[in-house]
Amino acid sequence: MAAMLYIYVCFYSMGWGPLPWVYVADIFPTRTRHYGLAVASASQWLFNFVLSKVTPDLVSDLGYKVFLMFGAINIGGMATFTLMIPETKGRSLEEMDVLFGAVQADARRADIEKRERAMEHGVHETKSERSVDNVDNKV
Repeated sequence: MAAMLYIYVCFYSMGWGPLPWVYVADIFPTRTRHYGLAVASASQWLFNFVLSKVTPDLVSDLGYKVFLMFGAINIGGMATFTLMIPETKGRSLEEMDVLFGAVQADARRADIEKRERAMEHGVHETKSERSVDNVDNKV
């Protein structure tokens, strides 16, 4: 029974266990990230509570087979996560919005270019204002 418990914990740690904590930090836009993290945390705690309440009954009914069942669920979950959830490593938040369909790639690119032009324009104005102020001070 102890061996099955360790096997379950091993697969849980590689599968569903850390997924909500790592993944949801990347997929939500900044303005809604706190809501997404709150829902993910609540669901993680809820399902851990349900699992701890159900496990003793399952162990008494199924015996050692309950750990085989949990192991199979975790292996299936790992396969599902690997095949269906896109990789987010090394991507910016802007790329996440495009990846998950919150915005179209063309619209995101146009928005970034617009903001870059506005920032460049603001920087040039500041430099020219400084030079005008220096000229006024010298006169």
